[in-house]
Amino acid sequence: MTQTPAQLLPLVTARRAAATAAWSDLLGGGAACRIDGSLSSHEGAKLREGEAAALGILVRLLRRRPDDDVHAILDAAAAEWGTRSATGKGRDWDAYRRGGDGALQDLRAIVQ
Repeated sequence: MTQTPAQLLPLVTARRAAATAAWSDLLGGGAACRIDGSLSSHEGAKLREGEAAALGILVRLLRRRPDDDVHAILDAAAAEWGTRSATGKGRDWDAYRRGGDGALQDLRAIVQ
């Protein structure tokens, strides 16, 4: 089902809040920059961090472009997210990117 930016915004905002809460829970009070990726919970935290970051890009674009087609906005969010190259940056960065990629792909499936 195709939606307008205004219709999609609450869903994206809720998903971002859920990702942020999960990320915070997985950090257990620690700082994200100090996660070394050696434990599966750390990978999970990096996945949620990436999810929250990519959804943040999408929230910003949905608010800025209320009259645009949601597919075009998703394309723009994916393009902006894609500028963050993970090549050669290690497991943490890879998990971060996968989290964001997955979040955007999930939403693309909903609006198509």
